[in-house]
Amino acid sequence: MAAQPAERRDYDRDDEPSVTPAGLRIPPQSRQAPIHDNPVSPSVHGRQPAMWLLAAHGRSGAGTLAQIWAPAGDARRGWPARDRHPHVVVVARTDRAGLDAAHDLLLQAAAGLTGGCTLLGLALVPDAPGPLPKTLRRWADVVASAAPAVWRIPYVEDLRTHRQHELAIWTPSEPDPPPPGRMRAPAPSTTTPHHELAVIGREIFAAARIAAGH
Repeated sequence: MAAQPAERRDYDRDDEPSVTPAGLRIPPQSRQAPIHDNPVSPSVHGRQPAMWLLAAHGRSGAGTLAQIWAPAGDARRGWPARDRHPHVVVVARTDRAGLDAAHDLLLQAAAGLTGGCTLLGLALVPDAPGPLPKTLRRWADVVASAAPAVWRIPYVEDLRTHRQHELAIWTPSEPDPPPPGRMRAPAPSTTTPHHELAVIGREIFAAARIAAGH
């Protein structure tokens, strides 16, 4: 489990994290994700997920990614400790509130307060097209340093115009879609998954298989 970064954090909130004798910072319970007492419902694809996406906050993009990646499930804002494969990726937007929420969950995981779930890493979903402002980029790097792995999700413009159930699904058993070329525009997300999303999905799936001992 990756240790949390040592840099001082300005929470801008009244409730401060506690610190264990070992120096681990623990966010207040109100800022931790709950541990599910029962198995989470099967994924939107009707099978038990091999990897879970834990939204750090509302509209993080976890639900959309769980729709696109066939092996993934939406963890319903809690740690899926009672499920067969409790391997988790925290998902957050790259605005300040999203990064703060992700940091809380990474600190929770570092303190071992996940009910036995394995943290695979952090997926950062862009909150707008283009590069992050300098201050956000620095904070994103600090937050990312608390995760065992980081996947930076690309900004895919046409995801905004489709409902989740309309999106094409990526499965590990099929070849990844080719990247767009100079003379080939990206295919719509309703007909084929975005190339970078497929690559990231395969990387997370591989990490989940390793965590499961496969």
